[in-house]
Amino acid sequence: MLWDRVLNWMEAPSEVMRGNKHAVGVGVSGKVGGSAGVPFVAKGSVEASATGRYGSETESQRTFARAGIDQVVREIAGSDYVVFIDDFHYMTADVQKDVARQIKEAAEKNVSICTASVPHRADDVVRSNVELRGRVKAIDFDYWTNAEVAEIGRRGFEALNLAVPAELIEQLASEAFGSPQLMQQMCLQTCYYFDHYERSVTRQFASVGSNALKSIFEITSTTTDFSSLLDALHAGPKQRGTTRNQFKFVDGSSGDVYRCILLAIQRDPSQLSFTYDDIYQRTRNVCEGDSPPGSSVAQALEQLETISNTIQPTAPVVEWSEDVLDIVDPYFLFYLRGSNRLSSIRKS
Repeated sequence: MLWDRVLNWMEAPSEVMRGNKHAVGVGVSGKVGGSAGVPFVAKGSVEASATGRYGSETESQRTFARAGIDQVVREIAGSDYVVFIDDFHYMTADVQKDVARQIKEAAEKNVSICTASVPHRADDVVRSNVELRGRVKAIDFDYWTNAEVAEIGRRGFEALNLAVPAELIEQLASEAFGSPQLMQQMCLQTCYYFDHYERSVTRQFASVGSNALKSIFEITSTTTDFSSLLDALHAGPKQRGTTRNQFKFVDGSSGDVYRCILLAIQRDPSQLSFTYDDIYQRTRNVCEGDSPPGSSVAQALEQLETISNTIQPTAPVVEWSEDVLDIVDPYFLFYLRGSNRLSSIRKS
């Protein structure tokens, strides 16, 4: 439950016991008078008061469990603390609706909440509860632009006193798909390729041809291994009964609709999101002669998402929704394009 996770972070105990003590007793008092036997008193009378109490003491205890959202409200409402809900897009639709309802309730009680989702699912919160429309503010953190990613290469190579052609840096940036971490990894492998491990006293020059670039991509792809997932996507779901239609492709291989779609995604120009029309046209472009019909492509795209979620349930890679195919993880697209895995499982 959402609020249990918040209370866990706050290190709130799962339950609290509170007790009250009650004393039950009777008090007595009296006076004693007289003079006999009292030292240093010659005459007169002496009076003394005495009080006493006797009885028993009891204790009652009550157990209080966590109070969920009410307890969170008591603790942090109106404060500088913000409840951060990461990966909202990973939740199922039913869970999203429930959490969105709780978000609305907490926000109305002055609890600050921030949710994070991948760019193409940024509106999931509002779609899960339309009453949140107008109550939330979107802050877009999109993938880096090619120019921003390329700056990593320019500054890094310059710091190492390694002169790398601007064209090469642009090619690396275009294959990073907006991921600064992926760009850094490709730059690192470029340095290794040229045996350049530290800043040179004299300026070194790197001249990279297509074969060298291919080697850099292949080496980098070993750090982003998606071989199991790619094999599963290529195989498609288990076949029952009729075998799938086979097609011939422009790379000289043959295969079914699943290989066709993967070749279409791999094809230039590279991109992370495709409309159905985009992907369908690409499937036609990678085929020689007959190509899969539109209905077959649409069904296969749906199956690709199912397979992806089965192989990596906590980190989806491929999403097919509302006639749009999204590659959620840029590393997978890089692996598909940069490694030789798809080529190695081809059928001639």
